Amino acid sequence: MLAENVFERYEKQLLFKPIGLKGQHKLNKSRVGILGIGALGSNLASICARSGVGELVIVDSDRVELSNLQRQMLFDESSIGCYKSSCAAEKLSHINSEIRIEAFTERMDARNFRDLFGSCNLLLDGTDNFATRFILNQQSLEHGIPWVHSAVTASSGQSMFIMPRKTACLRCLIPDTDMLADFPTVHNSGIITPIVTIIASISAASALRYIVEKHIDYDLKYYDAWEHRFSKFTVTRNDTCPHCRSIP
Repeated sequence: MLAENVFERYEKQLLFKPIGLKGQHKLNKSRVGILGIGALGSNLASICARSGVGELVIVDSDRVELSNLQRQMLFDESSIGCYKSSCAAEKLSHINSEIRIEAFTERMDARNFRDLFGSCNLLLDGTDNFATRFILNQQSLEHGIPWVHSAVTASSGQSMFIMPRKTACLRCLIPDTDMLADFPTVHNSGIITPIVTIIASISAASALRYIVEKHIDYDLKYYDAWEHRFSKFTVTRNDTCPHCRSIP
């Protein structure tokens, strides 16, 4: 049920015709999981909470550090040393007290995926490494849960919607996992704050549109915030992909 003050809280969003009151009902009834509540995840969670996603499941086992504050928007100096998941849940509850937030301070793997995310309608990638993303990819495919991949490093990032049995998956995009050792990371290439918010916004828009319209986007979006360069291209399914072939 939507709150009585829905027309006040979501006034400007309701005026956006593709959403309107009907779309707001769909957002309110949705359950979205976010794996990782750091740079990408905190931005994704904030957008979802402000947009009225009815239930959020956030999972992260790390604590807040001083170096996180440059880009992780839900935290401030008083958050240092606290677990990100519980701290984020508290901050999100102050943003929107009318939604339900479940926070878990643990690492996701194949054993606990169902318990954490099995009842979600959609999953969002807020992780910072491809090893975890590949676990998320395979488990999402096997459980039939769509998810939005997001990744950022230095000044660039990418976003890709993944629907089991319909779109390409992350393993279709990156078939050779040996390549991962050569990938740039925030630990060797750094990161600037604008690219985090840009990619999180692109992924969140894909998520909201899927919830409201069941729209499936087949393109990978790439953006470099320093060069102001945007591109997108369609990723085709790989018939030999081991993750896609594992779908029951």
